[in-house]
Amino acid sequence: MTTRTADQVVLDTSVASLFFRNAAQADYYQHEIAGRRSIISFQTYEEALFGAVKGGWGPRRMNQLRRHLEQYELIGVTPELIDICAHLRSERESAGRGLKTADAWIAASALLLRCPLATTDGDFEGIPELEVIRAPSPPG
Repeated sequence: MTTRTADQVVLDTSVASLFFRNAAQADYYQHEIAGRRSIISFQTYEEALFGAVKGGWGPRRMNQLRRHLEQYELIGVTPELIDICAHLRSERESAGRGLKTADAWIAASALLLRCPLATTDGDFEGIPELEVIRAPSPPG
């Protein structure tokens, strides 16, 4: 059995964005991951920068975003991560639950590190061996 690492957590782009914007929903995630080292995938870093570039952010706001992202440990591409990602995508497709490539990189990062993934996205639900930290849906 694989040992889980409770002292760290991978943040999906959605959660890193909540923290950057200091959104109200961020409180749930801050409480859930308190005391853990926060890690982001290279994919999260790229997605955040892409959104800023596409949105025409100026230098000041772009620098704020970079400073925010640089506070997290960054996991890059390794042969082991590539292998996990390829297998994950294949398994999800075979199960009839395809996973976007970007999401697969992020999930594979958490699987590689054997730690939870904090996300607002339901696409990660049901991935074997992946512990997901996700805020409950509001009643209604």
